[in-house]
Amino acid sequence: MLLKALGFASLLSFVSLTGVACDDSSSSDDPQKLSATLTEYSITLGASTVPAGKVEFDVKNSGQITHELVVLKTDFTAATLPLDADGAADEEAAGVSSPGEVEGIAPGATKTLTVTLTAGHYLIICNLGDHFSQGMVTDLTVQ
Repeated sequence: MLLKALGFASLLSFVSLTGVACDDSSSSDDPQKLSATLTEYSITLGASTVPAGKVEFDVKNSGQITHELVVLKTDFTAATLPLDADGAADEEAAGVSSPGEVEGIAPGATKTLTVTLTAGHYLIICNLGDHFSQGMVTDLTVQ
């Protein structure tokens, strides 16, 4: 009955003006969610490419020892990433920046890390002890 009284075009205008239109509850501020599973000695991501912006890592330690997840923006590959004096990845080397990390993830625990990523290449690593050199590294492309 309202459709007849207002006419279809008027109804569409009414809906637009009153905000009754379809509610898209997602926002550009909502982070892209990405799972990360840590084990001895690997990191598995739910995707190898994500859009630039906020990314929420849901990090699960499925291993038997404590791990961490460090996000490094760099053009280095895992094989060419500079090492520090202790043989760990040098998180502060020229050409390396870290938008964030989550430390101390106990076996069986899950932690969340939300970071804002710009387009480029990232290495996702565990940099505890010799975990990086044991293979706890994976690539992430942000477009």
